[in-house]
Amino acid sequence: MAENKNTSALPVQNAKINYCAPLGRVQYISEDEHTLKFYRTLNTPIFENKSLSFIERSIMLSLIEMSKRPDEASPFSRLQIYLKVNGKSYYYDFRPKRLEDDTKMPYLRGLDFLAQKFLPKQNLLSVATKLDALAPTALGVSVGLENFLLENQKDLIKNDELNERFLKGDDVLTRYETFERKSFRAVVEQYMSPTNSKLSDYEYEKNGLDANKSPKGNFEANCNYDLSKEPTLRDEMFGREPKRTHSIGMSDGQDYFLAVSSMTLFKPYTTQPKLSYFMKARPSALPMPICEFKGKNQEIVLFSSDGRNPVQHLQHLVAYEIDQIDSSYTLNELLNFSRHLFLSSPDRILYESTRGRKAQLDFFLAMNFPIYHVENLGNIFGHANFKGEKKQESSLHIDDRSIARLWCGQ
Repeated sequence: MAENKNTSALPVQNAKINYCAPLGRVQYISEDEHTLKFYRTLNTPIFENKSLSFIERSIMLSLIEMSKRPDEASPFSRLQIYLKVNGKSYYYDFRPKRLEDDTKMPYLRGLDFLAQKFLPKQNLLSVATKLDALAPTALGVSVGLENFLLENQKDLIKNDELNERFLKGDDVLTRYETFERKSFRAVVEQYMSPTNSKLSDYEYEKNGLDANKSPKGNFEANCNYDLSKEPTLRDEMFGREPKRTHSIGMSDGQDYFLAVSSMTLFKPYTTQPKLSYFMKARPSALPMPICEFKGKNQEIVLFSSDGRNPVQHLQHLVAYEIDQIDSSYTLNELLNFSRHLFLSSPDRILYESTRGRKAQLDFFLAMNFPIYHVENLGNIFGHANFKGEKKQESSLHIDDRSIARLWCGQ
């Protein structure tokens, strides 16, 4: 039989891969396999459209992600961004100056800042207007959103907007269905009001990547938390706040964009008429941990964005000699290695026993701490660039523990 040359008949790229091999292609992180299928339809008009600048596409991706996961990434979320464009790196942490102020929209303030800094002939409103014309009005329900709807059905039904948007009779929408999004322009217009867009109400450079001292002279670990702090003495506020986080990532050649939103939802769930189905939320009090690892031939940026005390996962990567990592393959192996957490009050260890080795378990047992076996700990994602004598690698990386999927171009 002759080979089928019709590429439209090829299966969707949905196998679980944690990094991309080829250089020079557009890559992005999708929340799950269903989102990946939905995003494939947006490759030509948006993600792989070179008539749009990389910053435009990054802002558009962020607006779509906000709209499709209102339970994790609302206009009210804290937004951390790591960006490398035109050879220069930038890190920002957008939140209100008064963290208890739940009227401000730091997520949109962050995107507005990017537009002002990198798009001199445009603004956030013009990008949102353009996106309205490029993106479908119906968004696919992700696995995570479906789970949120199922877990909170009794509370969602009490709000007319949420009930109408996400429920059909006695059933919630599933991952095989869609819902009508709010106009991107309309949401941005609410942010642009004098009450929400006043620049003096926001901060974005307070918590830089200077809280950690480099472990070695020829290796930098620049982080927003001090990795030298004893794990059992570390402030465990991460576990006290019922925060919800969402990860975003895209790259094109040597340019890449990483972002994490984090917020707290409060019951009863409430909405504002002009913001449609976006629930009232408060930005997280603490930023998610991020580290920039730099060695002779490596440049690795990783967010640790989930679970109790996520700083420890980055701390352990240094202990496991991330400075010796020289390829995407070896970084993937390191990220797949079994994780553990030291927690206090009471003292105990959480340990991924199914990924571990006997020697590691014996080491923990010798510490005389109670050990609790868990299936998965944390979520680490980011970007890595390696320069060797014969080749260069540049790729997004996702966690094998998550249900996220990575698009590696065609």
